Amino acid sequence: MNGAVLRALDRTVEFLLLALLAGLVLIGGLQIVWRFVLDSPLAWVLEVSVIGMVWATMLSGYVGVRRNTHLSADFLGLAMRPSARWWLDLLNVGLCVVFLAVYGWTSLDVIDAMDGIPFTSIPLEQPALYWALPAGAVLMALAFGVRLFEHTRQRPKAF
Repeated sequence: MNGAVLRALDRTVEFLLLALLAGLVLIGGLQIVWRFVLDSPLAWVLEVSVIGMVWATMLSGYVGVRRNTHLSADFLGLAMRPSARWWLDLLNVGLCVVFLAVYGWTSLDVIDAMDGIPFTSIPLEQPALYWALPAGAVLMALAFGVRLFEHTRQRPKAF
């Protein structure tokens, strides 16, 4: 993938994530004011907050993979030769891509199951929440695909 396109995607996802998180803070603040100051809680806050949080979680997964800041434990690879470590890293990234493919594909069944079920206080149906799952899976798989491509270019010479 072109570096400029990838940077544009990174900026777009980071902007959307920032907007979602700022919106969640704003919505939480509005709920506090309406509930405790005006004594009239907003009925839609919980559902909008859940949708925003799920979308923010999936977008942050992409950012974590792109920045290589996601959680990992690598006790086995610490004592390996560089070539063996390279293969272990390749297996790790490959398994992540396979997991995301299965996860993204099966999340489509969840979306189908939720089709036609409305939220109670906002004029949206449940799939608006669950589309975050395959969208996040595609973005994270793309990020792991970029990492896989970069990883194969850094193959140690001694095998």
